[in-house]
Amino acid sequence: MNQVRFAPDQSERPLELTRARLTPRQRRTVRQIGGILVALALWELSSATGAVNSNALVTPLATFGGIISHMTALATALVATLEAWALGISVAVVAGILIGTLVGRSQIADAATETIVRMMRPLPSLALIPIAILIAGLGVRMTAGLVSFAAFWPVFINTRVGVRQVDNTVLETAAVLGLKKLNLLYRVVLPSASPMIASGIQVAISLALVVTVSVELVGGTGGLGEFILLAQQGNEPSVMFGGIIMGGLLGWGISRLFAWIIDRFIPWRTQGIRTNA
Repeated sequence: MNQVRFAPDQSERPLELTRARLTPRQRRTVRQIGGILVALALWELSSATGAVNSNALVTPLATFGGIISHMTALATALVATLEAWALGISVAVVAGILIGTLVGRSQIADAATETIVRMMRPLPSLALIPIAILIAGLGVRMTAGLVSFAAFWPVFINTRVGVRQVDNTVLETAAVLGLKKLNLLYRVVLPSASPMIASGIQVAISLALVVTVSVELVGGTGGLGEFILLAQQGNEPSVMFGGIIMGGLLGWGISRLFAWIIDRFIPWRTQGIRTNA
């Protein structure tokens, strides 16, 4: 009995060939670009059709025009925000790693700080603005201080947990090989805990930028937050949305830069979790 064979659907072959030519990284990039284009289309549709008040939600083209027309002021605001953010995150990372390592390696220090950590961690940074103004006054120092407070906790907690989870067998082996306390921390403990520390820093980086812009909005300390607030008060929605978009791009750029640094210096953090999607 003759078997009937069906030819493959020719319409599916171009798609299969395209997928075969693209690497997993390229496919992921194409999907990301597609997501951005869909979001822009929905934004344009919502504004153009009147589904949302056009005075409140301007079109992407109008937003781009607002960015171009206020490029100098926007660049100045971004630099001010970056300055406060960089100062705050630097203090938070250094303090979080140092104190987290100390607490993670000492049961006495861990017990002594547990209540304080549980009390201070949930406090919102914006609630501390009056105290920060009394201590540092209005300006970069106040903003950076509040950013440090907010960004400290993810770094501290992840460092403490990462240091505590280092295998005792590894520590005993290193001690037998003659590594003393400082060398043990530098050569064994911190490298072993570095994936957890990097995850804490990654969370802190995004949180620090959110707090920076929020403090600038509420405290009027300059930067991108004040730029957005003045645009809103001046009834310039296209400029306001331009500032918001630039803030998002700034956060995306910082996050991508940090991910690139981590891939270069802590490659074992992402081994085994990369997908072939």
